[in-house]
Amino acid sequence: CLILPKLLNNSRCLKVFVRDALTAKDLNRQGIKKAEFVGTPVMDNLISTGKDLQLKPGLFTIGILPGSRLPEAGINLSLLLKLVREIVKVMGENFCQFRVAAVPILMSELEAFAQHSAVITNFENWQYQAGKLTFLTEEYSIEVICYEDAFADILQQSNLVIGMAGTAIEQAVGLGKPVITIPGQGPSFTYRFAEAQTRLLGCSVQVIGKQPANSFTLQEAAQKVKETLADKEYLEACIRNGIQRMGRPGGSEKIADYLMQYLTRE
Repeated sequence: CLILPKLLNNSRCLKVFVRDALTAKDLNRQGIKKAEFVGTPVMDNLISTGKDLQLKPGLFTIGILPGSRLPEAGINLSLLLKLVREIVKVMGENFCQFRVAAVPILMSELEAFAQHSAVITNFENWQYQAGKLTFLTEEYSIEVICYEDAFADILQQSNLVIGMAGTAIEQAVGLGKPVITIPGQGPSFTYRFAEAQTRLLGCSVQVIGKQPANSFTLQEAAQKVKETLADKEYLEACIRNGIQRMGRPGGSEKIADYLMQYLTRE
């Protein structure tokens, strides 16, 4: 926007708080010296509550972020559960454990489906009971535990995140987590959205496929999960990238302090 620099440099604009350090650097280079990055408010209060996630020691923990808007979040979850099955096929059932950070309305839908049938047909024969999704075959069994009140705990405990979300993915990246995403049908989480997200969040996010995910996309994504968990150098890069892209906690307080100083000045 050509008018933006003029607006930001106007004397009536006292300060410009931006979402990341790269934006602040770019605006400073354009002569907007009042632009400053003090942290991203969405990174505040991502503190573990001590929720028992029923984690088994020695296994990788994979967090699942299906988004927050229905009906899309339910559709995303069904697609991510297909990816879970492919991950287990690639890595085996005794290497990973899966935890879903779900919004309350999605949990309510799972409960409603389960009341009508022990098997959730929308999720291709997954069974649901008391917060647990299970899938059984002769070759393997999978357990995916869902929580509506453990978002920060799941992010903190995860070694890797698979997701189809917006802000939640940003928060995962800010905590240094590698993220694997797959395009969905939308309307929110499409390839266009996911690709833009990678440009915003850098190397921490890997998008698999350019069309709504199919069986080949899911197989590729599962293989990428395996490769990512084994790549120590990349995992360390994700930690550094998270700080660079999202900053450290405390942004909300710093912005509030600035506003209070302005409002109370004589």
